[in-house]
Amino acid sequence: MKRPPHMSAAEWAEYQQRQAEHDDLMAQIADREAQMEHDLIATYDEYELDFSPVPKPEADPARRTPPPHRSPASRRRSRGR
Repeated sequence: MKRPPHMSAAEWAEYQQRQAEHDDLMAQIADREAQMEHDLIATYDEYELDFSPVPKPEADPARRTPPPHRSPASRRRSRGR
């Protein structure tokens, strides 16, 4: 691009320098956005949900959880004192 007639050589040089800095920053931003998008896709793929049916566990009496035991303090409160 040629220097516009209304700009001096110094203004044109400064404009070109600023434009080069701007272009460099925009390239850095584009690279960072691409990296973030890649990371998001990789994370999604890693944690993608699998909707295939899961076999139900068979009833195992040994795996039953016992009923919760009341603490002595809760027994005292329940007597109405």
